[in-house]
Amino acid sequence: MPPKKTLPKKTLIVTGNNLPETLKEALTDLCSQTDGIETVPASIASFASGEPFAELFFGAEQDHAANQKKIKDADVVIVQSTSAPVSESCMQLLLAAASAKRYGAKSVTAVMPFAAFARQDREFDGRFTSVAGEDFPRLLKAAGVDGIVTIDLHSKAAENFYQQVFGTENAHFLSSAAFAAETLTQGKATQETVVFGAPDGADKPNDRGQQRAAAVAKAAGLPDKGALFKIWKEHTGVSATKINRFEGDVAGKSCIIIDDMTDSGGTLRNAAKTLKQNGAKEAVCYITHGLFTGNALEHLMTEKTGNSYTIDRLVIADTVPDIAEKLAKLKTQYPAIGKRITIMSTAALITEKIKALHKTAKTAAQNAPKRGI
Repeated sequence: MPPKKTLPKKTLIVTGNNLPETLKEALTDLCSQTDGIETVPASIASFASGEPFAELFFGAEQDHAANQKKIKDADVVIVQSTSAPVSESCMQLLLAAASAKRYGAKSVTAVMPFAAFARQDREFDGRFTSVAGEDFPRLLKAAGVDGIVTIDLHSKAAENFYQQVFGTENAHFLSSAAFAAETLTQGKATQETVVFGAPDGADKPNDRGQQRAAAVAKAAGLPDKGALFKIWKEHTGVSATKINRFEGDVAGKSCIIIDDMTDSGGTLRNAAKTLKQNGAKEAVCYITHGLFTGNALEHLMTEKTGNSYTIDRLVIADTVPDIAEKLAKLKTQYPAIGKRITIMSTAALITEKIKALHKTAKTAAQNAPKRGI
């Protein structure tokens, strides 16, 4: 008998509980509009005791036999941001992945808009610290994850850890540069009016922050190095820094600071203050992952340099879901702040990648011959 071709299985999407509403809605739309992709009802949460749990096909006990067939040899995509509460969201992701494999999934891809632990990417001389950026990919692999997707990972070292575990073909690192450039400039940037840069890292060869700023500038139509400012900083304490050198033509221009994440916001404030002191017309910040612990967002948006705000505008991607809640809370105290902060959706970036992965898997399944009986 001639060889049979393997029929493509569906891509099943499991939506975690640590995601912005815009992404949840986009995933629902993706499933309704794309043949071969469907969502799995799931309960991914924690018991009252604090123990995380995951249940796939939640509330569909009457369809148990059909769902057994559905998940068998399926490609499962679990979408979960691993931001705060970090331990809980990470454990929920691990349990969901293990459950998918336990019940027969052929592959599991973890889509993490924000991937935790990326800053823990190296050892320190004379100390015995964890390198969680290396450990977390191993935990994902042990739980049954076969590939990952994430946005603007912190460093090349962190990327290498994922590639070592999953292979370069299964570790997908998305860039928000094009989306950021459009949101920040609406296609109107010129080298006479706008300049981009990172808040630090000019002293480091091949610094990821410098590369990220250059990528956004290029996406905005300003590929020339003259469209970049550079900032050098030094550490004055465990978490304290100061700027010790600055280069760039910023006088009278809109200066856009690009950073992958901010926690306390101190580095951003120092950079914006330096830009203002060198004659910048305005300081605008773009942050992919806005962690903003404590009152960091309030401090960032209310500090002044002279008579004007140190940071005039802030654009934040929604990879850390609680940013919307933090902004709403801040607006009750400072109503005008809402006009200076924009939350940028990453839903299109993520859903397009999921669609591309589904297409690749479908093509591979259709072209894979199956031994005849």
